[in-house]
Amino acid sequence: MIERYKRELSILLGIFAFKILILWLLPLTGDEAYFIKWAHNPSMGYYDHPPMVGWVLYAMSFVSDSHLFFRSFALLSTFVAAFVLYKIALLYGTERQRALYTSFLFLASPVDLLLVLMTNDVALLFFSSLGTLFLLDSLEKKEWFGYALLSGFFLGAAFLSKYFAVFLLFSLLLFSLLTYRAKALKTVAVVAFIVLLFVAQNLHFNYNSCWNNILFNFFARTEDSVYGISTVLGYFGLLLYIVTPWGFYFLLKTKFEKTTLLRLLTLILSVAFFVFFAVSLKNNIGLHWFLLFTPYIFLLFSFIQMEHLQKLFNYNAIFTSLHIIILVTALLLPTSLLKEHKKYSDIVMYTQPESICKSLEIFDDEKIFTLSYSSASLLSHFCKREFNVLFNNSKYGRLDDKLLDVRELKGRDITLFHKAPIEEKLLTQACNSFSLESFKSDGATFYMATCKGFNYEFYKKNYLNLQNEKFYSIPSWLPVGACYFKERYYAK
Repeated sequence: MIERYKRELSILLGIFAFKILILWLLPLTGDEAYFIKWAHNPSMGYYDHPPMVGWVLYAMSFVSDSHLFFRSFALLSTFVAAFVLYKIALLYGTERQRALYTSFLFLASPVDLLLVLMTNDVALLFFSSLGTLFLLDSLEKKEWFGYALLSGFFLGAAFLSKYFAVFLLFSLLLFSLLTYRAKALKTVAVVAFIVLLFVAQNLHFNYNSCWNNILFNFFARTEDSVYGISTVLGYFGLLLYIVTPWGFYFLLKTKFEKTTLLRLLTLILSVAFFVFFAVSLKNNIGLHWFLLFTPYIFLLFSFIQMEHLQKLFNYNAIFTSLHIIILVTALLLPTSLLKEHKKYSDIVMYTQPESICKSLEIFDDEKIFTLSYSSASLLSHFCKREFNVLFNNSKYGRLDDKLLDVRELKGRDITLFHKAPIEEKLLTQACNSFSLESFKSDGATFYMATCKGFNYEFYKKNYLNLQNEKFYSIPSWLPVGACYFKERYYAK
């Protein structure tokens, strides 16, 4: 087989080599650092999302705490998704050569290349892909029970990766019952029972943690949403980017046979595309939103004639090579070329965090506080000391609400770090007195403030009260077991 596909495998090996280079050159992102902070604080759940990516990184941390090692999970997930593509296509009668080329097509796509930028969604892709494959195996094969158990575990893990999994679960349920009817009942019962255990775990966490995931995903995250044509156009633009114009062209020329595989893809993708379209009416749709459904988008290409699949592979390889050239060139550019950029301090922080850590060693505080969750997460990872967030009312990255009890800072002297000048008006109100310092790293200026006598009452009035109203205002129809934020700051 290797000889038969020698050219294709050589191209994929080249893409893989450059992907490794990009993973090595790419600075640790704020989101990646944030999820690593999850791993350093293992919990049954977290503020923003269900906990699976934190659990995965926590397990990996027993081998290595390097972010490069953590990124190997993204690499593994790409091959798992490609394998699932291949196996599902074969399961429903696709010719082996076309099934293999379909998986090649995915591995040669820009989406596969950019997986490292989608940390939380990588876990979702990994578990949902395997869960779907085992479900279909259970429905198709005599040894149904073992596959059903595996499917329930992986689909449950997908739910604990991100709530997006619900749309896939719904589609798979419809497909199973409409296609296999009574034969599907035993598989569906086993899978549903196991998945519901994972759902129960998440409900238990939310019930005892201020309904964090529900309030963030369904309230705080959508509070600024407004209707706009630009978000809808952006949605269709991303869909075109994933499928590619030449991919659309060949799909339009294809006569799709009415097979079981086509029914599966129609149900999954119609639900996904409808939901995304509805959401795009008021919200920007990011590329990561599609990640859960990319295997099923690419499975559409398994219906295309072999000569067209070969052309598509070549076109995708060229398209991905352009991405590689742009990304590698950008990552190899000296940061000094961007000194005039307004975000230059961010660039230096992400590309040279160790030098900033060294500069911060002169401040002997047990903790240093930053004004953003990405800075706190990044510095916590590279400086090997805990950084927490203060003076931040963002709806994102609120893990420190649980980790930090602000009452303990009352009257204490604290040190603040920020990438931009710290407002003196804020310090005047929040501190009995203060002093300001700054230091430079590769031409970027970073700012420090020593706040003497932290004014907890001011902070509660201007920050905690606002956070309580925006992020911890639990609807009356939700029963509450416990809420760390309200018990800590508002218990009577």
